[in-house]
Amino acid sequence: MNSISTSTASPGDRVLGALQTLGRSLMLPIAVLPAAALLLRLGQTDMLGQFHWHFINWEIHLDWIGKAGDAIFSNLPLIFAIGIAIGLSGGEGTAALAAVVGFLVFTAVFNNIIPQIKAADGTLKPDPNITMDVLSGILMGLVAAGLYKKYHDIRLPDYLGFFGGRRFVPIITALTALVLGLIFGIIWPPIGQVINAIGSGIVSLGPFGAGIYGFLNRLLIPTGLHHVLNSYFWFELGSYKGADGTVVHGDLHRYFAGDPSSGNYMAGFFVMMMFGLPAACLAMIRHAKFPKVAAGILLSAAIASFLTGITEPIEFAFLFVAPLLFVVHALLTGTALAVCYLLNIKIGFGFSAGLIDLLLNFNKSNTSNPWLLILVGLVYAVIYYFVFSFFITRFNLATPGRGEDSTGMAADWILPESQRGPAKRTKESPAVDTAATAEEDKDTVLAREVLDALGGKANIESLEGCITRLRIFAKDPDAIDEARLKSLGSSGVIKKGKIVQVVMGTQSDRIASRINSLRKQDTIDV
Repeated sequence: MNSISTSTASPGDRVLGALQTLGRSLMLPIAVLPAAALLLRLGQTDMLGQFHWHFINWEIHLDWIGKAGDAIFSNLPLIFAIGIAIGLSGGEGTAALAAVVGFLVFTAVFNNIIPQIKAADGTLKPDPNITMDVLSGILMGLVAAGLYKKYHDIRLPDYLGFFGGRRFVPIITALTALVLGLIFGIIWPPIGQVINAIGSGIVSLGPFGAGIYGFLNRLLIPTGLHHVLNSYFWFELGSYKGADGTVVHGDLHRYFAGDPSSGNYMAGFFVMMMFGLPAACLAMIRHAKFPKVAAGILLSAAIASFLTGITEPIEFAFLFVAPLLFVVHALLTGTALAVCYLLNIKIGFGFSAGLIDLLLNFNKSNTSNPWLLILVGLVYAVIYYFVFSFFITRFNLATPGRGEDSTGMAADWILPESQRGPAKRTKESPAVDTAATAEEDKDTVLAREVLDALGGKANIESLEGCITRLRIFAKDPDAIDEARLKSLGSSGVIKKGKIVQVVMGTQSDRIASRINSLRKQDTIDV
């Protein structure tokens, strides 16, 4: 048994861990976007918004559907503040309330400090070109979560006892937001100019800039930091003043506001997600020694990628066993964005670049060359198939279904547990005591085994779940039994110092919740 180190993590590990946690927490507010985009799109005049009818003395227009979606987009900074505060505080409602209070205070102060311009009616109003937009929500979400962790159990003098504990968090957040609003109101105008200059620099690179973004977007997936990168391109890059005078930022936000110059940094993802990766799945199945095993997971993953743009089940299927293919995939993604940019293909998505978003936005007024997008996609399907086939066969890469020698597991290790054959157990991963776990449900049994494979509760400083992976801050990463984790369904383990990610598929968030419950239960029992 490995001993557990008590040494503290390096500053680099702490920073990377914080960024990964931020990336995970960004997924909660981003998950709201599909609903917002769907409502906004359906309510526009070329769709349901064109219909209206009279009922007695009422004239009913269906454009109210679009206004419902616009309400979400218009309040994205507040939604980000709430979502990040919840994500970083472990789901605490007090942190969410503090984020709302802090955001409102920060925004009011900020808008009064920044330069003012004279409106048409002669009154002074904040300069609409100076805004932090989603960044203000991210900032206040971070502040609220941090203050919650620090002060949620604070004890005040008896005469102030009512305001102690959780009640103190919104109060201290409001005061902090007051100061931050003043500070950022002064320093943000020049900072904003620098950020705008960076954005202009990226735009000036044309297809090369789009290609770099596409390459980095895929390359950062193992770390989870692609969410942080996306937040800038989707919600901050560029600006557009709509017909109502509202200024919006970001390629995604501008696209749904009708900006004809937007969509350059989203169109190429349709090529990769709808055509490229499904063709890669076909190549992996075609060259598998056990094609039924490979097809069992890759076909459903390919359909998910084609329809919804969810790609991680495919990417994690070859990321760990054939990392060379992942680099090739990132390069192909970058070229897809560059090609679409060169061909003036512009289209956006609310959730991800799948068929659903393509059909929804195919005829949108500021979508350009959508049929050409399909043609490019078909060409990339051929490229992905032959490039993946070449690398798999030339370098004998260990893609799914190519045998147990590459994984140390049975050939069906990548299948869902219900579809696998008898599990292979080693001395390090003994069979489960069914009598001891008879009263526990299946998820709790799995969580207990995963916890044991992670080195036990004593080896975990913190653990959280994401869409497809567990993120662990481990005291001793060497104490983690990777072989046993694979036997339990993990498709890979990423270690960076004391930060460890274990890919457990879409059940990860549920497993994390069970593991943390077990950690608390064990602590109570002790």
